Amino acid sequence: MKTTAELQQIATQVRRDILRMTTNAKSGHPGGSLGTADWFVAMNFNIMDFEPKNFTMSGEGEDMLFVSQGHITPVIYSTMARRGYFPVDELKSFRKFGTRLQGHPSTEHGLPGIRMASGSLGQGLSVGVGAALGKKMTGDKHMVYTMHGDGELEEGQIWEAAMFAGAKHVDNLIATIDYNNQQIDATVDEVMTLGDRAAPCACC
Repeated sequence: MKTTAELQQIATQVRRDILRMTTNAKSGHPGGSLGTADWFVAMNFNIMDFEPKNFTMSGEGEDMLFVSQGHITPVIYSTMARRGYFPVDELKSFRKFGTRLQGHPSTEHGLPGIRMASGSLGQGLSVGVGAALGKKMTGDKHMVYTMHGDGELEEGQIWEAAMFAGAKHVDNLIATIDYNNQQIDATVDEVMTLGDRAAPCACC
């Protein structure tokens, strides 16, 4: 378990990684990555129960994380490397053709820590619900976590998955929303307001 000061130090290093990676690649998504650095560090170093060296695609016997807005790979890759999934030096290969660290996460190259290809927004909660139900069916008491962008909540699949989770009493999943009110075209409120995110919904 890391102290608050240690977590802050790691998060600062992760932000340095994000800026170096996107600057060297001359592309990428630094904004959402920088804004979620503290969350990713806390999850990877203090909250989730897992061991990088024992990574399996099934996630049996450990907590699982699915990042639905796959374009924030700079923060995903940095925290994974800092946590020990692969060498930190590999971050230099970010977005280079044929490497494991592509612009969106991919399972094609077998990168430890990545269980789904993401980037097509709206799919992560469905995957998380499926994984959580799988754990309940096998008696695995570990948790499933998902991370979503606020603009992504405009996707209908998110709400179908949320209603399904409520109807099936999926109580071993925690979804987090990075609410920064920004998406590519304009603010979230300008494109399609989400209303009161904190208000209880009928599905929960």
